[in-house]
Amino acid sequence: SLSVILSTAVPTAKESSSDHQYRPENLFIIVVNGVRYGDAFGSKNHLYTENIWTKLRPLGTICTKFYNFELTYPIPAQESLLTGVWHIFKNPLSETIRPALPTLFEYWSKTRKESGKCCYFASSKKKLKIVTHSDHKEYGETYAPVFETNSYTSLDTSFEEGKTEVIENAIYEKAVAYIFKHHPSFVYLNLGSGIGDEYARWGTHECSVDGCGGADLLNAYYESIILFDAIVYDLWDRIQHDTIYKEKSLFIILSDHGRHTESFHGYGDNCEGCQHLNFLAIGPGIKKNFISKKKRTLIDICPTVGALCDIPTPYAKGKIMKELFE
Repeated sequence: SLSVILSTAVPTAKESSSDHQYRPENLFIIVVNGVRYGDAFGSKNHLYTENIWTKLRPLGTICTKFYNFELTYPIPAQESLLTGVWHIFKNPLSETIRPALPTLFEYWSKTRKESGKCCYFASSKKKLKIVTHSDHKEYGETYAPVFETNSYTSLDTSFEEGKTEVIENAIYEKAVAYIFKHHPSFVYLNLGSGIGDEYARWGTHECSVDGCGGADLLNAYYESIILFDAIVYDLWDRIQHDTIYKEKSLFIILSDHGRHTESFHGYGDNCEGCQHLNFLAIGPGIKKNFISKKKRTLIDICPTVGALCDIPTPYAKGKIMKELFE
């Protein structure tokens, strides 16, 4: 299941308080859901992520031990990523509960003293609108981002050849049109193929050797990674040709949960495949061509972005990933 989440922020800040410290002006966060580390950044031949691995990785820092140690489901994982606090649901696959603590969107908008229009969130999953803002009394809907999705849900489609590409390209084209017209300073992009939702419906399906719901779903899974790789590089390339964003943006690529490594290949448990995540950061203030082997988790993203971009995140419980900073 491909899910990408994009955020707009420029990474150039250093953790030290030097007189001429340059803070990222924009933030881009791209999240891919349900892709195993071993099939993407942890692959030996990087067959499915050639653009990211050969063209983007040398420009920034990759974290090889990045994990989700709590619920490896889309909504709780997204909420943990955006708030810097683990969100635990009793029924994580079916429950849609708004975050109790402020999201990075709210921190960003309130600090910049702008309405939520400075933040943009695009996703092919309508249900992710629940993570756009919290119920916290000091923040809330006033600081929510502009949310855009496709006019249909992923479950309305079958996994015919090329269907994933149609869904992904549709929301990405919408996002590109908005981003480069309005130039939001924080962009969060989630491109979801919906394969994970299909797993939920096929929970009793007998799987073959790799167990990804049969050959059709397995092929769709690998195709979604290739498409994710192409979209990420295309967006990066567009940023390099935009005077507002070029050299002023923090660009983070990551996953929020993976997929089972054995037997049934859906998501949602504590196996290595579900918990081990992909992570790459590029931009001002980020080390170039650096590999971090320090163990980090999903809730470290919010305070790390806050430190880089000078955005206070008072309720976040994660730790700042100082090892990424120049």
